[in-house]
Amino acid sequence: MPFFRGLLTRKKLFSSASAERRKKEHDCYLQNGSCVLEELLALCDGNCRIPIHYYTAIEIDNAIRHSNSKMDVAGMSMVTGLLDNRTVLVRFNKRSSSNIHRDIAITAQMSHLKNVLRLVGCCLEFEQPVMVYEYVEGISLFDLLFKKGNPYDQTRKSLLSWGNRLRVARDVASAIVFLHTEFTTPIIHKFINPSIVIIDEKSSVAKIVDFSNSISLPPGELKVVADHVSGRIGYLDPEYLQQCIITQKTDVYSFGILLFQLLTGKDMNSISRRADFTNSKERIDFEEDAKSNTEEGSAMNRLDSIILEETIDFKNLPINFVDRYIKEDNVMDIADPIILEEHGIEIQQQLEDYLDLVKKCTADKGDDRPYMIHVARELIRIEKCFRALSLG
Repeated sequence: MPFFRGLLTRKKLFSSASAERRKKEHDCYLQNGSCVLEELLALCDGNCRIPIHYYTAIEIDNAIRHSNSKMDVAGMSMVTGLLDNRTVLVRFNKRSSSNIHRDIAITAQMSHLKNVLRLVGCCLEFEQPVMVYEYVEGISLFDLLFKKGNPYDQTRKSLLSWGNRLRVARDVASAIVFLHTEFTTPIIHKFINPSIVIIDEKSSVAKIVDFSNSISLPPGELKVVADHVSGRIGYLDPEYLQQCIITQKTDVYSFGILLFQLLTGKDMNSISRRADFTNSKERIDFEEDAKSNTEEGSAMNRLDSIILEETIDFKNLPINFVDRYIKEDNVMDIADPIILEEHGIEIQQQLEDYLDLVKKCTADKGDDRPYMIHVARELIRIEKCFRALSLG
């Protein structure tokens, strides 16, 4: 009898724990579901282009139970899992400051695009919702450009070819144009950088992931004034840095920096060192921030805390890294050697046109920058010229 009493007590405790867990999951579901619905209503009157499949917490736990494959992208942990007999990427959000509910809503609206990582479904029963994506065998653009790999890796060399770099630029530009033009009001991404771009190693298609820090412009307005600055140092629009003003041109500037990195193969730490800072304290703050994850990776994750601690005076930071880096150099002097090894002098005119586009995108004043749709058109023109040259 004592044995059975003990067994009964354990069953009651287990039942109580299960009930408590179910209640917590239910509360999270209601709260998160309400937030996602609110975002969908604001974005598209509740009409979602892609139906969002719902998974339970138990299904998510079972899906990743035996997984040993992991990929870190832009502060997110992507774990390979198995759901409905297919391989998927299960994302756990690490940043409490980001709006994961907005990310779910926007990604669902854009999942029909080939250059956005497709959302399969989500689970709302955790405190931070879990997102489930299509599986791609990919690498982040950050890792591809800045992490040293095997110099004899043919797949890597192929992904870093000039043709593929142009394709990546065009794919990312296309997604941003959609954000700016296809919603009720333009949506500004705000966090464009190589870490949010995944390159599908099989198709070479670039796919954007993470819209959690985006912001919609008010109806009828061309700008919005933010409460504070958040983002990754080096990619921030000077007008946003100094005046907290967000416009479509905010994304154009960040995209211009990404274009520059595709051309040079340099991370922001390398660019900042050459930019010849005059204030040594600012240089140290930036370099420490950049080195924390292979010289740059987690800078975005900690920038909000840096702002709160007020360790950096943003108004006194050098605001245009590209101008200081380029100086009077010829494009052939700053282009990634991998590009020049493949093509050399024959693509100099294309490289000059490309660098001219970079300069326009990274102009100090937003009014002097083109809109993303014009940037995308120019990239298509440059890519067509390259294809014609290759065929010729």
